Amino acid sequence: MINKADYVQSLEKGLKVLKAFGSDKKVMTLSEVAEVTKMSRAAARRFLLTYTDLGYMHSDGKYFELTSRVLDLGYTYLSSLDITEIAKPYMLKLSNLVNESSSIATLDKNEVVYLMRQQVSRIMTINLGIGTRLPAHVTSMGRTIMAMNDFKEELLDVFEYEQYTINTISNKIELKKELQKIRQQGWALVDQELEAGVRSISAPIFSKDGSVKYAMNIGCQANRVSKDRLITEFLPHLKEAAGNISSALKKI
Repeated sequence: MINKADYVQSLEKGLKVLKAFGSDKKVMTLSEVAEVTKMSRAAARRFLLTYTDLGYMHSDGKYFELTSRVLDLGYTYLSSLDITEIAKPYMLKLSNLVNESSSIATLDKNEVVYLMRQQVSRIMTINLGIGTRLPAHVTSMGRTIMAMNDFKEELLDVFEYEQYTINTISNKIELKKELQKIRQQGWALVDQELEAGVRSISAPIFSKDGSVKYAMNIGCQANRVSKDRLITEFLPHLKEAAGNISSALKKI
């Protein structure tokens, strides 16, 4: 925690305005932004007009929306990751082998953040793309990263144990047991815990220092791929791809 004297509160507010926009709020009025961010109209207006002047937003005088320039902020981070270029061919090969989508994600506090995705032509309710954030404790990649590192038990207290489906692990004790199991076996399978009908299996990607900053998964529809098939047929290919990426990362 930094000293209060060093904390730039106006920057925090500015980022809050930027993050207020999303797939469910693509276009908003000044009043709507003020309500979502819990700011005064005057404060929200200054941020919106500044972003518009800088080219990060567009406005017709009433409505505001993000422009493609905001992608520059995320691209700076993604371009600094060695994994993005290294993993591409392995992800493509994996998806072609199993004919299912694969993804790579990292952990940010209590959320898993998608960094890469190799999509196949499947229809899923959850719209997954680069930058998508999901609750880490109900995703295979989130659980893999937590389990394969020396996570502190206090981390489990930050999750909101919502019952997303009838299969969701919705308490700290059961989650802890599952993480211990994942750490022993070296991979994670989440069966319809975040969304009914969706299964995911994940393996760790090891960095040069031996830590696990990323995980790789295969996601599929439950009515098409059984749990047994995920483990017996898909998992070996997944572990090979994740292992190849880990080996490549250790060489740079």
